[in-house]
Amino acid sequence: MSRDPRIRILVVEDQDDMRDYLHDILAERGYPVETAATGREALERLEHGAFHLVISDIRMPEMDGVALLDAVKARPGFSPFVILVTAFGDIEDTVRLIDRGAYDYIIKPFRMEQILIAVKRAERELRMRQRVRELEARVGAGPGPGGLLGRSEAMRRVFGLIEKVAPAEGSVLVQGETGTGKELVARAVHEASPRRDGPFVAVNCASIPEGLLESELFGHERGAFTGAVRSRRGLFVEADGGTLFLDEIGEMPPGIQAKLLRALQERRVRPVGGATFHRFDVRVVAATNRNLLDAVKQGRFREDIYYRIATFRIDVPPLRERREDIPLLVEAFLARHAALGREVSFTPEVLRAFLDYSWPGNVRELENAVERCVYVCEGGRVRLDDLPEEMLRDLRPTERFAWPEGKPLAEVEREYILHVLRRCQGNKVQAARILGINRKTIQRKLAGE
Repeated sequence: MSRDPRIRILVVEDQDDMRDYLHDILAERGYPVETAATGREALERLEHGAFHLVISDIRMPEMDGVALLDAVKARPGFSPFVILVTAFGDIEDTVRLIDRGAYDYIIKPFRMEQILIAVKRAERELRMRQRVRELEARVGAGPGPGGLLGRSEAMRRVFGLIEKVAPAEGSVLVQGETGTGKELVARAVHEASPRRDGPFVAVNCASIPEGLLESELFGHERGAFTGAVRSRRGLFVEADGGTLFLDEIGEMPPGIQAKLLRALQERRVRPVGGATFHRFDVRVVAATNRNLLDAVKQGRFREDIYYRIATFRIDVPPLRERREDIPLLVEAFLARHAALGREVSFTPEVLRAFLDYSWPGNVRELENAVERCVYVCEGGRVRLDDLPEEMLRDLRPTERFAWPEGKPLAEVEREYILHVLRRCQGNKVQAARILGINRKTIQRKLAGE
């Protein structure tokens, strides 16, 4: 894709009025547009000019839109997106043509808004793919430090910080939402540091009760409490010479925070029930999904602890702020499953759904979604119906339908179909997919048959 401000579009339509109409509407929106009256003419224009998007009628003389689609997809190098338009078709046609490589499929009669929405979506995806290619060229094809994946500007900043802070000895605080990969960042700091040959010891401060967390961190002597049948070294001592990763440190109870501060200041710990101190040489990397400065202001986290553990701070961005990394992550997770003998691919619709979804669970949720799709899909091809329910809900209309009372079922059914059509902006194919019926049934129901 070029650096032109807008994508270049080729409109292929044998009817003069429709061809001119599409050209004028798209040109008014600022898109560079050229036209062709036949599929053969379209291929000639593609040979002599770079286009990013082809909008083609299906039923044309000599070469129809499906044959044109096949020819476009068979071309070497960059393949433009193809949107097919026809007066005939149903949901089975949609699935067949999407699987064949069409970017979108629109039924006549259509509203111009449907074309413009499809064009804008294609423009967004093309620019995202261009951005990924640019970043790949700039930073190379391999993963980031510690196996972290990402070529977005946000992740490149994270990689840069890891590289800078890894050689130091000061503590590191990694902040980010749940599922963003904070432990991977901590491991990357460890692996890039002079302590890489030492142990990396991790503990989740939120998963251990307060009475046991002290023993877990500092150790205990035999008989120090009920059940302490033998002495145990704490994690500070186990991590000697390496890195101690304190995950979810924002959930650490206040009493343990005070003891942690003393241990970090004195670089020694005394086991529960013991009289002897044990020295340690440990670098602490802590992580939290909370804003610890807010917790300090609210009195839920000690200020002196905060400044002790936050010599360096790395903020890991949520996935919604680095969407250009989604195709890269999907590809990596699919490759992992392919190596285990389950090789599948995504339809363009599924990839668009992954790009558009908000991912509240971030990379962890994305990884789980890919795994689910790999195991529930059939024929080695992931389709929309294979997506997790929370993603499907996000794709469906969100406006509530007010169920009318005292009306015959046929009228209620018709109103609901109209409601879904409104939410789909008149796109019968999309509405049929949501309703679980075909487009012809929608027409029949609306006609009162």
